[in-house]
Amino acid sequence: MKNADLSLLTLATGLLFAGCNKGDETNNLTPTSEIITSLSSNVIVATYDDLASKAYQLELSLETLKANPTTSNLENARQLWKETRSAWEQSEGFLFGPVSSEDIDPGIDTWPVNFLELDSLLASSTTITPQYLAGLTQDALRGFHPLEYILWGQNGNKLASELTEKEMEYMVALGAYIRDRTSHLSSRWDINNSNSFRHEFEKAGNGSSAYSTRKDAMLEVVSAMQGICEEVADGKIEEPFFAQDPSLEESPFSGNSIADFTNNMRSIENMYVGKYASDGKGIQDFVKNYNLSLDAEITQKIAAAIAALQNITVPFGEAILTQPQQVANAQTAIRNLNESLEKLTPLIQQRVTD
Repeated sequence: MKNADLSLLTLATGLLFAGCNKGDETNNLTPTSEIITSLSSNVIVATYDDLASKAYQLELSLETLKANPTTSNLENARQLWKETRSAWEQSEGFLFGPVSSEDIDPGIDTWPVNFLELDSLLASSTTITPQYLAGLTQDALRGFHPLEYILWGQNGNKLASELTEKEMEYMVALGAYIRDRTSHLSSRWDINNSNSFRHEFEKAGNGSSAYSTRKDAMLEVVSAMQGICEEVADGKIEEPFFAQDPSLEESPFSGNSIADFTNNMRSIENMYVGKYASDGKGIQDFVKNYNLSLDAEITQKIAAAIAALQNITVPFGEAILTQPQQVANAQTAIRNLNESLEKLTPLIQQRVTD
């Protein structure tokens, strides 16, 4: 083929790509505007609404437990802690917007628990209220993990009869604090709230002060998906595994860390396929527009990461000592997923021009 012919082909190909970027609808491609709107409503808002609802149920269960500290009520509170935790961990694939800018993430999910400070607070005459917790500067004294410590005890086998009045005062305050923070987070994405961040996200490239282009919003999404990959592989797993120290794990008292990590991977999956409670458009729809092999690669890597975590058959704090190969395999699978997600950035840079 002559160079002139190659030039004509290059020009024709360029015009085709330009047409795709300018109006994907006319080329039977999923528009990025549709993907962003769907991610907002079907994944982010759906997850935060579910989180707020479960946190409210958790709060009620803790009040019931305080009024009547039975084994049944303790088990119910523990189950609702895990269900609320599941929704929260499935939100960590999109840690941008108010959850980050308003420090809601560290405010409800800092670990490990500081035993000395926690025991000092429990031994004090301070009246522990949600307002008191909101004013604390030590994030490790509020949120999911101090509540986990009270509900399960340091060895994971606390009895309802062992709960002290001070612990129950603290756990009720923690429940109200978590409910307040999660309901606030939900409201900050409520479409009926004029100050909702949802408007900024969905108006990307069309008057949004947070995202001047849709490319910015898409890159934010991918960066967040990669961020939780890195946090799980290089923080949540690496730190206790390298130190061989179970006290550094995320949810040691409930034995819930593997579920936490798995739900983090499901959070990535939810953003990729655009699904939480119902189906919608996700990053996958964008990838399928241009690179089917990359879509297959990412889909396989998500499944592999979840499967590798499920191959750990004992609580994580025990697994770092007794199942090191399974832990290392899970860490590698998550890092492999992150490497595949890295390929999304140049694809977005190349294909999204508005």
